Parts: sequence; structure tokens; C-alpha cells
Amino acid sequence: MKWMQKIWGLFLYAGLSKEEYHELRPNVRKENQNLLGVFSLIGAVMFFLLFVTSMLTTGFASINITIYLVSGILMLAIWVCVHWFTKKYQAIIMILVYVFEIVLFWFSIHVSLIHPDKQAVSAVAFLLVSPLLFYDRPIRLSGLIVAVVTLFCIVVGKLKQPDVAETDVWNIITFGMVAIVTTMFIMCIKIRALAQSRQLKYVSQTDILTGLKNRNHFEIRVQDYPKHCEKNLICVYGDVNGLHEINNAHGHDAGDKMLREVADRILLSFGQEHSFRVGGDEFVAFQVDGRPEDVQSEVERIREELYKKGYHVAFGISVREKANNGINMHEMVKEAESNMYASKKEFYHQMETNRNSR
Repeated sequence: MKWMQKIWGLFLYAGLSKEEYHELRPNVRKENQNLLGVFSLIGAVMFFLLFVTSMLTTGFASINITIYLVSGILMLAIWVCVHWFTKKYQAIIMILVYVFEIVLFWFSIHVSLIHPDKQAVSAVAFLLVSPLLFYDRPIRLSGLIVAVVTLFCIVVGKLKQPDVAETDVWNIITFGMVAIVTTMFIMCIKIRALAQSRQLKYVSQTDILTGLKNRNHFEIRVQDYPKHCEKNLICVYGDVNGLHEINNAHGHDAGDKMLREVADRILLSFGQEHSFRVGGDEFVAFQVDGRPEDVQSEVERIREELYKKGYHVAFGISVREKANNGINMHEMVKEAESNMYASKKEFYHQMETNRNSR
């Protein structure tokens, strides 16, 4: 039935398709990394404060002090991992998220057992709130809730007074079902919002025709390049010759095809993050810590391959060594552009010469 398939789709991928969710995973990990860094630090401070308070207050059992200390150490360990290891090992972010959740649930179950004759409150509160702190597929968070409810029922049934245990079990099961439904809908809203934000960012940074980064992103990114080079920075400026003539002779579809062909070839050589369309027929690409002679050879290869397809692109190159006072990116790009215009002028001069010699 369609409604069952729709609900199942909400549980699996928050209403997105499998492909859409997998494309979104880097964004999910990034959001979880940021949230985990904040919440784990707050958790560590909270548990260590409870530990210190317990040490200074009479009437606290030693097992309570141990729980606070262990929980604080685990939270601090999560915070350290977030800041030292997740940049290199992105896959462990979701593992740390669930370690964080388990620590909270473990603590809440322990608190509910401090007074065996009283009903549990903290476990229910953590059950409702904790799954909503991060981003993940609803089906996995629901599985965590089911596991926590099952464990809670077993522990409470064995360690609490029968009448209190019965009430706690019914409460945790009821609020567990509420938590599953709430988690599914809230997670769908959060993940869809993240997907929309990603799409808006893509549209704002990407040239739709060619798939390269657009002029807006170029203006934002260009000043950051000196921070990322260790040896040198190479700028390649390209301009397509004859776009106006092709548009007039064969239509704009032919001109668009040419621009896409040029963009694809530049993209292949310099990569998505370093290739930009900065004007109607103008392109800029950067090579960080490259060999100028290798870039020059690659540019010649691009020019030859495009020439075989009937297109000609004029290229200009500028190189800057890393310096203590930084790199003037405006001057660097202008130099590459000037070199491109010299190549362009030579191309048209050669064309004029060939026409006159016929």
C-alpha cells in the first residue's frame, strides 16, 4: 500500500530517496560533528560538576560518584575525538554520536535506580530529548530507542519494587512509542531542511550551464588560496575564442555546447573545487603547489584536445611563490588575464594572416 511505503520511506531516509540521502551524508556528518563538539563539552562539564558536588556532599553513595566520574571521562573522550580524529576519520562521527547517546541513557537508567521506591523521570526525559539532538536516519534512532526501552524494562523489573516497576515499565513503553513517532517527524523536518540548505548553497555557488563554481564563489574563495599553499600557487585564465560567432552562425545551443566542452576539460585537469566560470566565456583555475612546467603542459594538452573538436581557447598563466607577506591575488589573476589576452591576440592575428594569404 502507498501509505505504508511512504511511512517506510520516512523511517529509512527521512522522506528522501536513497541516492539523495547518500549525497547528503557529508553534510549530516558535518552537522553532527559541530553539534557533538558542543554537547560533549557541555556533558563533560555537567558530569564533572556532579562529581565534585557529590564529593563535597554527605549522603552520596560511592557508586554514584563513580558513575559521574566515568560519564564525565567518556564525554571528555568524545570531545577529544571530535577535535583530533574526526577530520581524518569522518566515519567515526556517527559512532561517537551513538556513544554519546548511550552514555546519556546509561546515566538516566542509573539515576532512576537511585530511589527504587520512586518513579523514574530522568529516563523518560532523556528518551524524548536525546534522539533529537543530532541528525540521522529515523530507523537507526528508532532502533536505539527500542533497545533502551527494552534494557530499562529489564533492569527496572529486577531492581525496583514491583508496583513502582510496573508503572515505570508502562511509562517508558508509552513514551518510547511517542519518542519514535516524534523522532521520525522531527528528523524528517531537520534532514529535509539540511537538504534544501545544501541545494541553495549549490545553486548560489555553481554555474548551472557548466557545473563549475560560479563568479560569486570565485570572489569568496580567491583570497583564501594563499592560506592553503606551501610552495607556490598557479593561476590559469582561459577565454573561449569565437563564442559570439558560433552563437550567430549556429545558435546559442551550439555556443552552450562549446562552453560545456571547455568546462568539462578544465574540470578534468584542475578539479571541481579549483575551477571557475567567471564570465560568459571566461574561466579561471588554480593549481596549489604545482610545477609550472606541468601546468603549462596540461594547458597545451587542453588546447590541443579542444582544437580537435573545432574549439579554440586562449590561456594565460601566472605563478606566485609563497611569501611571508602573502600573495596579492588581484595582481596574480590580472597577470594571468593579461597573458591570456596576449595569446588571444596572437590567435586572431594568425587567423587574419591565414585569410590574407589565401
